[in-house]
Amino acid sequence: MSHISRDEFRKALYKLKSGGSFSNHEIDEVENIFYSSLHESGPSAGISSEELKKGIHYLKHHPENHHLSHDEITKLEEVMRHYL
Repeated sequence: MSHISRDEFRKALYKLKSGGSFSNHEIDEVENIFYSSLHESGPSAGISSEELKKGIHYLKHHPENHHLSHDEITKLEEVMRHYL
């Protein structure tokens, strides 16, 4: 099963931030959502497809807990899936 590594995650966040659509605060929020997945060790290290799906689901269904728009969540999912 493919996982998004820490390095790939950093690249994805850089792409989102440099594109001008994500603020530093929004990047921090995304990092917090996937923090535990990125700090696992062994074969489960990184963000799996299922963990990405759960993180995106959380963002879409709990807009009161973050500052990302629907379009930003869609862009996040698109950029992250590129690394799976």
